[in-house]
Amino acid sequence: MINVLITGHKGFIGSELFARLEKNYDVLGLDIRDGDDILTCDLPPANLVDMVIHLAGIGGVRESLNDPAKYWNNNVEGTKRILEHYPNARILVAGSSSGYEPHLNPYAASKNAIEYIPHKNVCYMRFHTVYGPVPRANMFFDKLLNDKLEYVTAHKRDFIHLHDLCDGIEILMDSDFQGPIDIGTGVAVSIQDIRPDLPVKLNTIGERKITQANTYLMKQLGHKPKYTVEGFLKERGLK
Repeated sequence: MINVLITGHKGFIGSELFARLEKNYDVLGLDIRDGDDILTCDLPPANLVDMVIHLAGIGGVRESLNDPAKYWNNNVEGTKRILEHYPNARILVAGSSSGYEPHLNPYAASKNAIEYIPHKNVCYMRFHTVYGPVPRANMFFDKLLNDKLEYVTAHKRDFIHLHDLCDGIEILMDSDFQGPIDIGTGVAVSIQDIRPDLPVKLNTIGERKITQANTYLMKQLGHKPKYTVEGFLKERGLK
């Protein structure tokens, strides 16, 4: 049985992925919620890990503007430590679509920088905007579903459902693809169209205007997203 290490295994994405993989793999987990800081904790021995799915890191554009060093240390130095500790494992690293425009904010810069850390068998997964049945607290979908959204923005976002994202990760686990790859739907959804009744906030420093995944490579590997934002919202009576 393949031994898989998931960093950030108790997070939004990690908890879903861990529950899936433990049925067919010998899965280990490291998470800051257990006191395992990726920068300082004891890492499982390299000879006991065949594959690493590195999800641990810090997200958030606005927060990164206030503390750039924190984002560099956790996202870049933390990733570097994982790659160096497991030189012979296959490693899938959680990247971000934000990395396409690294000049906009420190978070984007950190996600761009990790793609230049060398390793002989690494795939950098450029996640687009992930949503799911139980959304991240205080984020867009959490506020939307709980009627706490005060405004929308003029952005367009490629929203990918958590289940579709995890399907994509499992496909990459079974592949030998290396380098960066987008994981999204290929469709950019207007934020304003989701709640056209709300005021539009235009001053959004550091944010990308449009995100839209290039899905060609994932389609070649067999990835077919099943969910749409419109369908997701209809199920909840919001469309």
